[in-house]
Amino acid sequence: MKCMIARRAFLGAALAGAIALQISPAFAQAEYPNQPIRMILGFAPGASLDAMARLMAEPMAEYLGQPVIVENRTGASGNLAAEYVARSKPDGYTILFTGSGGIVVNPATYTNLNFDPIKDFTHIGSLGNADIMMAVHPSVPAKTISELVDLTKQDPKRYKYGTSGAGNTMHVVTELFKQRTGAQIEGVHYRGQGPLTPDLLANQVQISFGTPGDFRSHIEAGALRGLFVMSPRRIAVLPDVATASEMGFPELNRRGWWGWHAARGVPQPIVDKIRAAIARGQTHPVVSEKLRAMGVELEPEAQADFIRRIEDTLKAYKDIASAANIRIQ
Repeated sequence: MKCMIARRAFLGAALAGAIALQISPAFAQAEYPNQPIRMILGFAPGASLDAMARLMAEPMAEYLGQPVIVENRTGASGNLAAEYVARSKPDGYTILFTGSGGIVVNPATYTNLNFDPIKDFTHIGSLGNADIMMAVHPSVPAKTISELVDLTKQDPKRYKYGTSGAGNTMHVVTELFKQRTGAQIEGVHYRGQGPLTPDLLANQVQISFGTPGDFRSHIEAGALRGLFVMSPRRIAVLPDVATASEMGFPELNRRGWWGWHAARGVPQPIVDKIRAAIARGQTHPVVSEKLRAMGVELEPEAQADFIRRIEDTLKAYKDIASAANIRIQ
């Protein structure tokens, strides 16, 4: 008799366990979030990416009902943070916030990454577009792309470009510029925008790509001149700077973005909740105003469109990097 009771108890416990295993994913999704969410960044506090993340963390936390904690995991141009999130549990509690460089540029230029930007991530959604522009020292007489290209062909040693790092976004778009226009310029790769800007202002290098935030104050002061923006339309913070399309080079339209990613396999209902929290931040009057002042163009984007943009841009940047033989170990 005792044996039968024990057996029934065992079978009952096993059945209960099996039922729990079946319903636990749905239960977890319905209860999400029931603990703090960690927003992982690959760059140090004080960077523009960090400022954006902290601006968005508060309205996202208000919507989700749990703290959103910004965590900086620096190293290897953001690759360590990306790898960390790719290897995390796909439950929506660990999310990566990064620029497009961390998802499409680094995989195009680094040869030994420990993650796949397509297979290892759930791409959640974008914050907004990151405009890229070319600034030149005022000593450069060119006022258009064609004039600049002609100058570089006449004297290839005269004009040099500077980038904020070998293998990063600005390096790749500089190579895109050279490949599409035939410009003949040599480059210097700095360790960040900090050391590059003084040399650009001092005419040690004459040409550089960067964000409007990198150059805006210097352009307004007359210390630099914005030559063109790589966007389909002029940007609000520097409306006098023409687009590449206006100068006859629509193939130079290349915009970056900032967005959120998690490990592959996060359930769609959880993704939808995170996207709704992002939308709350994008439409928050104070947060959105501050983001626009930083040069972020807040444009709603469906998740499928975000994924498609990542795939298309990754392929394009791989082609550019391959043609320029950019290989970062």
